[in-house]
This record gives sequence, structure tokens and C-alpha cells, in this order.
Amino acid sequence: MIQAVVQIGNSLGVTLPRDFVTKNKVTKNSKVSVTHTDGSITYATHIPRSTQYAAAPDKEWFDLIKEVEKRYGHALEELAQLQ
Repeated sequence: MIQAVVQIGNSLGVTLPRDFVTKNKVTKNSKVSVTHTDGSITYATHIPRSTQYAAAPDKEWFDLIKEVEKRYGHALEELAQLQ
């Protein structure tokens, strides 16, 4: 099946085929897993455990990176020197 790419605000999107929506009981605000590998995109209503968690906000992420660097910075530098 071929779907057209459409403009959605400043983004691009692809609509879900009606048979997929009906069969999988997809409604507005449903969560759908999107996996892309080697030029292929797969949609699934089953959310894999690895993608169930929301992304951390930028500040929280940078705070975490700073903590890791503070605790393990010396070890990371040593690892970077290995060839």
C-alpha cells in the first residue's frame, strides 16, 4: 500500500490506513510504536518495553550526563585512550 506524505504544521506525516485503524482499535491519542530500519517503517499498537518510557526533559538529561561525567569521567577518559 502506498500512502502520501502530508504537511502537518511544520512537520511531515503519513496517515494510517483505515483497515489498520479499525483492526487495531486505534483512536485519537492512541499510542503507536514506530520502528524504522534500513529504509523501512513499521507501525504497531503493541508498545515494546524499550520504548514505553517518555523522553527525559533536556534539563534532566543534562543533569544526568553531568552526574555520570562527575562519577565516571576518569574511567571514561581511560577508555577513550584504549586502541
